[in-house]
Parts: sequence; structure tokens; C-alpha cells
Amino acid sequence: MRTFFLLLFIAVSVSVAAQQPTPVYVAAKTGLSIREKPQTGAKVLDKIPYGTKITLLESDEEWVSIITEGMQGYWKKVQYNNKTGYIIDSYLMPWPPPKLVTVKEMKNYLAQVTVPFGAKLVVKAGTMNNIEDGGWQINKQLYKNGAEWHETIGYEYGGDTYFLPGFSMYQGFLLLRLIPEFKDIFGEKDEFPIESKTFKKGEVEYTITVNKIVWEEGEYPWVERVRVEFSPDASYSLDMFMIDGQLVISFSGGV
Repeated sequence: MRTFFLLLFIAVSVSVAAQQPTPVYVAAKTGLSIREKPQTGAKVLDKIPYGTKITLLESDEEWVSIITEGMQGYWKKVQYNNKTGYIIDSYLMPWPPPKLVTVKEMKNYLAQVTVPFGAKLVVKAGTMNNIEDGGWQINKQLYKNGAEWHETIGYEYGGDTYFLPGFSMYQGFLLLRLIPEFKDIFGEKDEFPIESKTFKKGEVEYTITVNKIVWEEGEYPWVERVRVEFSPDASYSLDMFMIDGQLVISFSGGV
């Protein structure tokens, strides 16, 4: 009988733990308005500061969708400062957003939110001394929160690839806008790309290629992959796509 109650207690504990809402973080630089109703014209009850950790409330209400800066999100119920209202979930991230003063590159961001898990793995052909003759090296680092960083070094080319578990395409876009390393790709006022296009920023030409799925006519597209290419001096490319629940961001360049 004692064993039965112990197993029942464990089962209930696991069930309760599984139902606990996952905390998220505000990634809007100017803060995120909490409104009285799930609509943009509703009264603002308060503003949740950038970087604040919050937990969304469970609700039986039907989700109301909204498009902001090219991102499709939903109004979600939340409680903050003893006020209950609605926020747009497009500006939420699963990890704390970058510290705006200290984080300049993606590797700085990983150092902010996690620590390495094990030693760096080095895979290479030849040596860096004969890199001109075809030598290359890839450094791989796994982190305790499941992230990975792969650094590729070759002759007159190189790149970094990041695996971010739990991030969506929209959240990856927000993250890139917040890190100065990527300011030439996605500026603070740029919208999430949902169409392929070519355009210029100053004298530099950019090509954005978007792979998307449109389920029904008039429905907002689901973006599978975004690729940005530009050549201010060397040739650069950024790829962002999902694979097995992880967001992959790859940034490389070469001549």
C-alpha cells in the first residue's frame, strides 16, 4: 500500500510539473504594453520593461492574432504589477534578451545566458599553417542550455553557425536585431521578411530569399527559411531556418 501511494504521489507531481507554464522574457527594447483588452486601441494598464521575466496566464479565451513588423503573433493574457491584461507574444523570447550595453556579438550573448558543456571539439584538415593549401578547421562548442556554436575557419573564408533550441523564426529575428554584429543585416526598424526581394542600403545591394508555405489564399504565410546575401567588400550570407525544434542561424563570409 505504501508503494502504491508513493507511485501515485510521483505521478501527480510529474503531472503538475508538466502543467507549469514556461517563463518567457520581454524582448521589446522600449518595453511591452499590457492592455486592458486584446486590441491595439485598448487602454494601456502598464508597460513591462525590456528583459523582464514573466509567465503567461492560462486562458480558455480564443487567441486573437495580430501582425506587427511582419511577424504574426497573438494576444496573450498576463499579470504584471498586480494588473491583469494582454500583451503581444511576438516580442517574447525563451531566454533573457541580450544585455544592450555589453552584448555585441552572438558569442557574447551565449556567454550571458549559459556556460559551456564540456570542452571545445576541434575538427580539422591539415593545419592552420598550411591553410592556403586547403587546410581548414571547425571548432564546436556545446552549452548547458542545449545551444551549440560551430566556428569554421578556412582560407579567405569563415563563418559561425548557432543552434538555439526553443527559438522560433520570429524570435531569432528579434535576437538578430538586438545584437550589433548583425546590424548591417537587420536594423532596428527592419521588418521580418516574408517576401524575396533585392534592394540597396546606401551603395550595398542586398538579396533576401524567403522560402515559405501559404496554406490557403489570404492566409499569413509560414516562413521556412530566410537567406540574406550582400557584398560590401567581401561576400556575406546569413541563413536562418528551423530543424528539429531548433533555430539555426549561420553567418559566413569570404572573398
